[in-house]
Amino acid sequence: LAPAAPDQLQARIDRLLARSFSPQDCAILADLQRLADDGVAVAMAGRLDAAASRFLRANRMMEESALDPRARSLAESLLWAREAESETCAGRYAWAAELLEAAFDRDLEAEAAGLELLLAHRIRLAHVRMRLDRARGRLGEAMLLGAELLHYLERPTEPPGTNLRPAWRRGWRDHRGLIDALAADLHRQVAQDQVALLALLEAKDGAESAVELRRFSARQPSQVAAWTQFQIARLEGDEAARNEAARAVLTAGPHPSAPLCGSVAAAQLA
Repeated sequence: LAPAAPDQLQARIDRLLARSFSPQDCAILADLQRLADDGVAVAMAGRLDAAASRFLRANRMMEESALDPRARSLAESLLWAREAESETCAGRYAWAAELLEAAFDRDLEAEAAGLELLLAHRIRLAHVRMRLDRARGRLGEAMLLGAELLHYLERPTEPPGTNLRPAWRRGWRDHRGLIDALAADLHRQVAQDQVALLALLEAKDGAESAVELRRFSARQPSQVAAWTQFQIARLEGDEAARNEAARAVLTAGPHPSAPLCGSVAAAQLA
């Protein structure tokens, strides 16, 4: 796992907390977030016992607090998502997956209580799941999830679900007007990992890469749909299809974000 840079989603969540909860709840949530961030940082540095200690403290703090029920759902989601990242660093993949699914459930509860921004956090959770699959060596599964997320971010009326595990199929809906200001940043982050995943899979088995890419299909055009067709054609040596897909990606430019467009441009110039 790479260190997470500050991003627009966390800034929006911080503003949501300030608007939605009491100063006391906000203070508890901030303390939990600091402990969780520190826990992930030390886990990534290889200090796994220290990370476990921080998350134990954070979970105890949360259990003993008198948080508003909506604030508790949000606190559990944010904390467990970060703990899943720490557990991934430790190689405890099954427990990390359970934490992510539990965080997903809490986000659904918070959304139902009116915190609709948490739809964007569920996209972030799915992105963390994508990284977990990568850590487990399940590169094809990670890449399929990445394609589903990228298409959904660009085409909000086509939610992911068909190819997702049952626990991850719930609650996706048309996100127009809900996360518009965040979609491009979320797309960029997932797209960066999507490009890296294909490189890893191709280095392992080029023929398998094309098979895995074919698992994704979309009803409407999108950047990731054209990128996927380009990569399949490139891997299979179909120059006509490759050039047609490259035109589709490059003509649209870096929209919704630059990584997929950049990878096509680099491949065409190579």
